[in-house]
Amino acid sequence: MTIDLSRLPPPTIIEVVDYETLQSQFLARFAEAWSAARTRDPTLPEWNVGGLETDPTVIAAEAWSYLRLLDRQRVNDVIKALLAPLAEGDDLDNVVARIGVERLTIVAATNTTAAVMESDDRLLQRYLLAFTRPAAGSADRYIYEAMTAWPTMLTGSVNGRSVHGRKGDVDIVVAGPDGRDATDEELAVVRAACTSTSVKPEATSVSILRATRIIYAVAGKVTVPNGPDAETVRLEAVARILAAGTARMTIGAEVPVNALEGAAYGTSVTRADLTAPTDDIAADPYTIPIPGQIALAVKVSA
Repeated sequence: MTIDLSRLPPPTIIEVVDYETLQSQFLARFAEAWSAARTRDPTLPEWNVGGLETDPTVIAAEAWSYLRLLDRQRVNDVIKALLAPLAEGDDLDNVVARIGVERLTIVAATNTTAAVMESDDRLLQRYLLAFTRPAAGSADRYIYEAMTAWPTMLTGSVNGRSVHGRKGDVDIVVAGPDGRDATDEELAVVRAACTSTSVKPEATSVSILRATRIIYAVAGKVTVPNGPDAETVRLEAVARILAAGTARMTIGAEVPVNALEGAAYGTSVTRADLTAPTDDIAADPYTIPIPGQIALAVKVSA
């Protein structure tokens, strides 16, 4: 099971840096040091102008605190570069290389265009799956190999005997970008990767299948109070519904009607009523729910 990285707490070693706090600490420490110096040499003047922005000590504190801020942020950046969930770009490339994973090329470079490379999110997902690579025949191993062979694959699912009841058979169900059907060529690439001798156990039969697309329309109405621009509020509600549906666009996902209806609520929406879909989109290990047309009316309350 892949870890949900969004639920990981932030590492305590990463410090929350604040310029004002650093400056206050500098001035407080300077006041202590100056007081100690006056104890040793009473001829030194009293320092009581720390509240003046034109005081040379305050100006020095601003410069010094800014440099301290940069130094501490640099330490935070170094720590992030070493942690896979927080690393980005070339830093992430170096982290995943520890176990022999590298960023994939989606579209090769040409004489006039740069190459389109695998995103950080996708690379991180494959990196986490890669820890199961020694386990031939594991679900994560199959998904890792499929994602590596087909870099733009949206999602995949592995169904075994507990799902379909057939002993020794494995169905690998895949869907392309935006949930589209896989082409014959894409299926062939995934099949070759998932049936190699180092991936598939000898006694196992593996089938690569297209996910069945369940495209559902959303229709209904949102009510807004008099005042806000009704069309702007409606479009925002449509965007939230689409985002909620897209988040559940994975093979075997369920789409409850109340999840879509709840997503319609936001700033200035006093009520949301959906007339479609009329029933929840049931979870099925061979299907992928895809949000289709969203027809949302708007009513302005008196």
